[in-house]
Amino acid sequence: MKRLVPIGLVALLGVHVAAFAAPPAKSTPPAKSRPAEPPQQEVAYTDLGKYVGKRVNVQTKLKTTRSGTLLKASPFELDIKTDTGAELTIPADSIKRVTVPVPPPDPLFTQPGDSSAKKN
Repeated sequence: MKRLVPIGLVALLGVHVAAFAAPPAKSTPPAKSRPAEPPQQEVAYTDLGKYVGKRVNVQTKLKTTRSGTLLKASPFELDIKTDTGAELTIPADSIKRVTVPVPPPDPLFTQPGDSSAKKN
C-alpha cells in the first residue's frame, strides 16, 4: 500500500532542499585585453617640431601622462589633441619626457646580415 504525502509538504520540502543545493556556476566574461602598446622612443623637446601631426605621449613632472596628436610645439609649451577631442596646452617647464611610438619594421626590407635570404 502506497503512502500519500500532502502536496503542501512536498512543495515545502522541495523549497527546503533547493535552498541547500549548490548555487549555479557563474560564468565570468573573458577579461578584455588591451591592445599591446607599441614600443616608445623618447624625443628631445627641441626636436618636437618634426612630430607635429603625429601621436605623442607626454609625461609630466606631476606624474601624469597625456597622449594625443601633437598640434604645436614652441619653446614655452606644446599643444596636443587628446583621443577624447580635448585640446591641452602643457607648459614646457612641467614636462618630464615626451615619447613617440616606434613603427614596426617593414617586412619587405631585411637588415644587413639577415640570414633569411636563400643560399645557393
